[in-house]
Amino acid sequence: MARTRYCSLIRRLNSPHLKSGCTQANSMWSSVQSKLPKNIFNFTIRYINNTLPTRKNLLKWGISPTFECSFCLNPESLLHVVAGCKTYLIEGRFTWRHDSMLNFIASILKSVNHCNLYADLPGYISPSVLTGDELLPDLLITLENKCIYILELTVGFESNLLTNATRKRQKYQDLINEQLKNYEKVKFVNLSISSLGVFSNPSLDFTEMLKDLKFDEQCRKYLLSMFGKLLTYVSGP
Repeated sequence: MARTRYCSLIRRLNSPHLKSGCTQANSMWSSVQSKLPKNIFNFTIRYINNTLPTRKNLLKWGISPTFECSFCLNPESLLHVVAGCKTYLIEGRFTWRHDSMLNFIASILKSVNHCNLYADLPGYISPSVLTGDELLPDLLITLENKCIYILELTVGFESNLLTNATRKRQKYQDLINEQLKNYEKVKFVNLSISSLGVFSNPSLDFTEMLKDLKFDEQCRKYLLSMFGKLLTYVSGP
């Protein structure tokens, strides 16, 4: 039942002309899930079936007298817990999840030869060196052939992936246009992923970037599978 619901979700997230890169990335999810520790595996099943003990579910089951989040008092649904609680945002829980993934991406990309890497993380040169402080993308890669990759990572709830990707594209369009004055090619990598590692369609840009940077197929598959595994760990119990 969980796998059926997951496959249905994937069909909704991607367009009728589903691109192979996202299909490959999302098809790895079941394989990754089956190898998780039992407690994390059970978490993913309950997440997909929406049977985690959120306040909305506890109220429905007759266990809680209210559906209000104990932190912010808004209705506590699964979406609220995963990506909507303002208190979680202020406390840095969502930022920690995001930066855990960004650290993994940066640690892999810094091995690329003949490029400069900038990341909005401790220990890396800030992208603001090239972009200024008004718009600060998560990661930049500049290559010797006058090409720059602008990578923006968004981790959110499955039903919001395409909305998040569209919002980020609009946000950084002016920066993309500005960088065209300095580089022959400007490639925006719009990496929108769910808390269980589901890729949105625009995230195909990421797999294309890995190809351009000469990561072989085996390495690309490893990276995509690790996305699902790491996100499930940092989102789970």
